[in-house]
Amino acid sequence: MAEGVEVPPTPQLRDRELRRIVITPCGRSLCSSKTIMKFLVGMQDAMVAHRRLYLEKKILHGDISDGNIILATVGGKTQGMLIDLDHAEIIEPPPGKDNNSFLTGTMKFMALERLHHASNRRESIICTFHHDLDSFFYVLIVGCITYKREKKSEEQIELQMWHTDNIGSNYWAKKYSMWDFQLRILDKLSTNFLGLKALASELREIIFGENGKECGTPDEHEPEYDKIIKAFNNTIEDLRGMIHP
Repeated sequence: MAEGVEVPPTPQLRDRELRRIVITPCGRSLCSSKTIMKFLVGMQDAMVAHRRLYLEKKILHGDISDGNIILATVGGKTQGMLIDLDHAEIIEPPPGKDNNSFLTGTMKFMALERLHHASNRRESIICTFHHDLDSFFYVLIVGCITYKREKKSEEQIELQMWHTDNIGSNYWAKKYSMWDFQLRILDKLSTNFLGLKALASELREIIFGENGKECGTPDEHEPEYDKIIKAFNNTIEDLRGMIHP
């Protein structure tokens, strides 16, 4: 290394303080969904809450995962709730760069662009709305592949490559999954979730473009939010039409 050349810090995990808050109504995990409808409604509600948090309160969640989306029964209906704001950031004024060396969030669901920067440039980047929406997409994918399936199945084991101890390996495993989407993702969906292939494909195109290779944050947030939530709405309405023709 040449003398005087500054080397950016390697992304690392930060010690954090665990706090527990008891709230009502009592929730249950997203993976406990007994129907595809409840799974989709739970995710849709969490995304709507995320958008309101971002637009109205200027807060970015920063750690979207299936563990941070819970289901609750309110008035006899299942609703999704977004929890755990331990990694949340206030976006106005924009967060500084002091915390850039810390890669926060749940590795399995971490946005591709964040993994790219952490693996290739040895530094993290400030989390954006697009990164959280990317993580929502991975929650859908993981649910469609692993829920209602044996934990030691081949499909479960393959997804473990998304959250190893090596950030670079995680990045490439996830990137290849997005590139070869049909073989690595759609063909792996469990039987119960085969009806969500069209939704998964549409979300991939919204987030990564037609070629599946774009991972940067767009300038405008509203179009991406609108397209993703509309895709969920349409899928939910189609399911309702099948249940109650």
